[in-house]
Amino acid sequence: MKSIDFTQPGGFPLTQDQLGYLQEAYTESTKALAMIGGDGTVPYIISGIVVTNPSTGAFTATDGWLYYNNEMIRFRGASVSGGSGGFAPFVTISPSALALVYNDGSTPNVVFDKEATLQVLPTGTATDATRFPLNDLRRFGAGFGAANRESSWQTLTVGTLAADGGVSGTIFFKKDFTANTLHLRGTLSAANAQNFSAMPSSGFYLMGTLPVGYHPANNAYFTAQYFVASSVLDDAGVSWIKQVNCGLNLAGQLIVNWIKPTSSITGYGVNFSAIIGLD
Repeated sequence: MKSIDFTQPGGFPLTQDQLGYLQEAYTESTKALAMIGGDGTVPYIISGIVVTNPSTGAFTATDGWLYYNNEMIRFRGASVSGGSGGFAPFVTISPSALALVYNDGSTPNVVFDKEATLQVLPTGTATDATRFPLNDLRRFGAGFGAANRESSWQTLTVGTLAADGGVSGTIFFKKDFTANTLHLRGTLSAANAQNFSAMPSSGFYLMGTLPVGYHPANNAYFTAQYFVASSVLDDAGVSWIKQVNCGLNLAGQLIVNWIKPTSSITGYGVNFSAIIGLD
């Protein structure tokens, strides 16, 4: 991050170059922080800009700040009407320039600003650097969330012995660091389901262990859904198998409470998708 040490004695040589350096120091850091929320191509709200739609075609937005085209822009709150029947509310950005009198008598435009507000324009008006539909505004944080969760799924291959049901399949998992959660999904098929423990003492079977960093701080539980087209009864003939209980313990072991089906069924499968808190 840019900085200047003003404490040195001897008379600091203040020049336009040094002032430009100071301006870059805060604009660069502001843009870097704003980029947490997205890449700036899609406009998003930094603060304020609470939008309400009190009646058809009428829109009100409060003061605030937005980030668009890699610039932080102040939004001036406004109310508009007529945004229906071929018209729609837009955010319009108006640049301004102020001239200063220099020592040589010249008056160049050197003080620049931009301000955004609401305006009703014909539906389909082209988006550019000076305007975009109000509906395009997004809340800050979409980019932050995407940047702080794993983009690719990791996999855990399941393959148990025939004595343990002959279960096969793949478990997919990835972490959201912002929410400190784990997303699990997968499909498991038991080819030797008659080898599961008989009711009512059906047991939990280990499907595999997730790597360190994906273990919850507390035992977590979820359900897997039976998904084959025709339902099957449990081996006691008491109930249809619709769900089986699953768990993820502190050691990262993923276990499934497989239920033995009726004697005519050799195998069945389940699928699941669950989000588990890691703290």
